[in-house]
Amino acid sequence: MNCGKLTESIYERSVSKVMKTNSTENRKYYDGAGLGADCAVLADSADAACAGIVSGQAFAYGRDKKVAVRAYLAAVNQMIARSANEGALGLRCTYANVTVTVPAKMREIKVRGMIGEAALQAEETGIPILSCNVQVLPSDAEPSAVCVVNAGLENKGDSNLVVLKKRALVDEDIVMTKWIGLEGTAVIAQGSAGKLGGRYPADLVAEAADFYRYLSVVPEAATAVKSGADYLHAAREGGVFGSLWELAAANGVGLVVDLKRIPVRQETIEVCEFFDLNPYELSAGGSLLIVTPNGGELVGRLAGAGVEAAVIGRTTQGNDRIIRHGEESRYLEPANGDQLYRYFQNNKLQENGGAIDERTDFIDHREEQQD
Repeated sequence: MNCGKLTESIYERSVSKVMKTNSTENRKYYDGAGLGADCAVLADSADAACAGIVSGQAFAYGRDKKVAVRAYLAAVNQMIARSANEGALGLRCTYANVTVTVPAKMREIKVRGMIGEAALQAEETGIPILSCNVQVLPSDAEPSAVCVVNAGLENKGDSNLVVLKKRALVDEDIVMTKWIGLEGTAVIAQGSAGKLGGRYPADLVAEAADFYRYLSVVPEAATAVKSGADYLHAAREGGVFGSLWELAAANGVGLVVDLKRIPVRQETIEVCEFFDLNPYELSAGGSLLIVTPNGGELVGRLAGAGVEAAVIGRTTQGNDRIIRHGEESRYLEPANGDQLYRYFQNNKLQENGGAIDERTDFIDHREEQQD
């Protein structure tokens, strides 16, 4: 199996089906979460002031000092996207729990730095970290972090179960915020600054490594909800292509996306060119996919809130998921790993003196930016 999330087919037969088959209680609740929806709700709480509990979780891997921050923000982003519905706007008593695993060879000062970064991010975001568990593993392990965010849902006086998100509708615009590959670009630029600095200007590498500042989707989610968006999806694993597939699969719709409209930063182009990676399949944490009746109007409102965005396509009837590139069209395929893991794997091979002969075929993204 490839590193990263399980593929849709493996997930359905070896996780979702098994969870439901072997537990009556799981069968009752497990439809609330799944591939592309790492968040669920336990509704109809006995607490008169609370309509239910919403919980989201996320995982991050890598040697960068913000690995715990990435897990924290990904979990927060999942919960925000999942609860972006007027019926569930009132989140109360929101908090996070973080577990970080580090190799025994890692110095304490680096562990302290990771936790400090996460604490600062929690202060900025406003969702405190209730507990932080750090586990030391054998020296050949790699650092990773898991974050679970929980919140109560305010009781609106409605006895019905809380519906956490609207469904995407057919023949509506798909808006993407910010740019593709933000999380992956930041991790790679920070981890390989020396290599990249040998080819590119120092300010370009430094800017790419600072893409961490874009990883929260809180500003654009608030604007989208106020604008009456039908569906929000926090992009991440498998890049924008993987996230578009998840959006369509979760809602039973098709889509048509224009490749030239998908926004990408020059820094991401250069980083992916250097390491022979597909930017459209590079970890897209920090971007939000929004399905809305009037994408142009939403893009204008997002611009007013200081958030870059673009209409990249539309939802369609049926199951065809199509990427257009000029006169050419091709079918989108399910995500099969994330290019960030390919970067990790190739770096490890290089460190161990192994040869790298694997390549990824993708549309010339450098040419895209010149059109």
